[in-house]
Amino acid sequence: MFPWQQKQWQQLLRLKQENCLPHALLLTGIAGTGKAIFADSFSRLLLCQNNNCNTCHHCRLIAGRAHPNVLWIEPEKPGHAIKVDQIRYVNEFINQSGLQGDYRLVIIHPANAMNANAANALLKTLEEPSANAILMLISDQSQRLPATIISRCQRMLFPPPKQEEALAWLKQQPIDAAIDLELLLKLANGAPLAAMKLMKDDLLSQRQALFQQGDPIKLAAKMQEMDLLQLIDFILSWVMDLLRLQVGDDGSRIINQDYKKQLMQAAQQTELSSSTKFIDYLQQLRGEINRGINLNKQLTIENILIKWIGCTNVSR
Repeated sequence: MFPWQQKQWQQLLRLKQENCLPHALLLTGIAGTGKAIFADSFSRLLLCQNNNCNTCHHCRLIAGRAHPNVLWIEPEKPGHAIKVDQIRYVNEFINQSGLQGDYRLVIIHPANAMNANAANALLKTLEEPSANAILMLISDQSQRLPATIISRCQRMLFPPPKQEEALAWLKQQPIDAAIDLELLLKLANGAPLAAMKLMKDDLLSQRQALFQQGDPIKLAAKMQEMDLLQLIDFILSWVMDLLRLQVGDDGSRIINQDYKKQLMQAAQQTELSSSTKFIDYLQQLRGEINRGINLNKQLTIENILIKWIGCTNVSR
């Protein structure tokens, strides 16, 4: 568990002490705030025989995802959907007798990856909750969940921590001292774990190559290994910064502070309508990817980069 999760932890602890735990929780908020780790910690709290000790047999089983009372439901492959058969097994699992009469816990991560049939199957389970069974749905994009599912869960929001708290935590991590932590945190929308991922997956160097921009066809070939959503988010942050400058921001609120000079130059040479049109295009494209529409990656990247050059109309 992380320091910025204390409020949510105390809320669930109080509900447990009052025997008022809901049968379904929706843990929601932007990626990188530690919702899955929180769900794992809460599983230990409910099942550990020694007050969440992290060392007993139960805790070790949970850590290895081998505890008979805890079921994780995730896509079979990253980026794929959670299928209906996986959700049908949830109903079978929660109706089994728990080990020593303990809780049975189901963690669905990410819940927004369920396809339509899977979501419908889960709805039936939520409508007929079993005693001592708790479902925890984790989602960075809860708006993609059916309203019928959201209404049957107790929603628990995990916002990014305050900047001071996030920076204090990042300073305790094994990070290259040369990295600008404030910039890193801004690029991650304030989410500390997302900031760590940017560094560990070498996404900062990929961002640098992207922002230095060259021939879109050659650059698209270099960007093939990069996650398409991450690429879109990097460019979206750039164009949003551009838009901020175009509408009169003094530059203090832009995310990509290390490219402030280039952004200010682009803002003087780019039409406002071009920026807004390009942002609409990127957001629409992002929505298509999140809905599972299969796109030709190289052609999509080439098209994004060509439109980007046309939008900014300035050499970097």
